[in-house]
Amino acid sequence: MPLYYIDVRSRFGVDEDCDGVDLPDLAAARAEVLKVGHRLVERWAEMPPDARAEIIIEVIDERLKYVLRVSLPEIQQGLFIG
Repeated sequence: MPLYYIDVRSRFGVDEDCDGVDLPDLAAARAEVLKVGHRLVERWAEMPPDARAEIIIEVIDERLKYVLRVSLPEIQQGLFIG
């Protein structure tokens, strides 16, 4: 099963996923990004909107290539579907 790393970037720094997660394919990685995004929205509800707008979730595959990049506002507005 392919390994994907899901990193979160914001103005406060980068939360790198050093372990990665085994997922069957990119579609499963997209679904995982959606879960991560919703958890961030819940946890950071009090954060000013401009700070939330800068949060990016990135997926890197096991070859260390970026395969997906989604902003938190895209998830909040329903523009990103897992």
